[in-house]
Amino acid sequence: MTDTKNEARPVTAAADNAVDVVGREHGHRTYLGTTLEREARAFSARAKDGDGKLPPSQSFVIADLEYAYDRSLYQGYKVADGKDAEGDIRWPFHTIACGCWMVLRFEPGSEVPKVEALTVIANDEADERVIAERLFDVLEQRPEAVFVTWGGESKDLPVLRRVASRHDLLLPPQLRDPSIYCRERLDLCRAVASRANFPHLPEYAAATGIPCKPTPSKAIGPLVESCAWPKVKDQCLADVLTTAMIALRHLASHAVISCHPTRSSLVLSEAAAKAMPASTFVRNSFAPWARAQLAASRLRGPVFRAA
Repeated sequence: MTDTKNEARPVTAAADNAVDVVGREHGHRTYLGTTLEREARAFSARAKDGDGKLPPSQSFVIADLEYAYDRSLYQGYKVADGKDAEGDIRWPFHTIACGCWMVLRFEPGSEVPKVEALTVIANDEADERVIAERLFDVLEQRPEAVFVTWGGESKDLPVLRRVASRHDLLLPPQLRDPSIYCRERLDLCRAVASRANFPHLPEYAAATGIPCKPTPSKAIGPLVESCAWPKVKDQCLADVLTTAMIALRHLASHAVISCHPTRSSLVLSEAAAKAMPASTFVRNSFAPWARAQLAASRLRGPVFRAA
């Protein structure tokens, strides 16, 4: 989480002290107001480029997919290839069971993103062709948007390309370049790890204090096969929210975007609650966490939490 209070501001230390004294004299509300004003001035100064101009808006489509196994086709392959067949059901036999994607736009001078769309759709509403087609439409309509995933280059992208070729769909611009280094995509798992071992999403989220999956990773397969769609959708939405928060922090720390990650978490929480009101992950985990993060960012000095 970015701590804007420790960053340089266009005011002097004496002026800051004077404001703090006034805040203490006129109450806590005044102190918070002046603190937020200083943070806003600092954000505006950071958001401008060297010429004093605001950068253009930036868009990101953050997505996650959950899968079922096409056991029938796999068994046919296993019989045909005999002892040479792969023992595991690998990605060519994985079919899309659920998809979730969030469209974020960062406008010049704004410290939080605008959530332009948030979609959660599963096999109780559509098959994999329709799910992929809807995702492709979102990307096609926003050719400037960067497609963001967690580990997507290893599975999501191959599956989406397989779906496109099998169902005669046109790949959107972001998915056509097979290179893992293409600028139209961002695989955060690779980006945060570089040459280190690739971490799992719940592993990295736990290490960075971000809420993650309501269901253990290996339990999602049985939920898909039992058609427990509310839980599958909640898991998929949770993965997108976690990935989105990691993306905001990563992009801000690399000076790709200018934003306030803590306030942005509340924006994501509100959008998720509106898109999927029944989400237990949003209600019980992500929303309380976002509110607590924002409250903690407004306090002075160290914040001590119970173990």
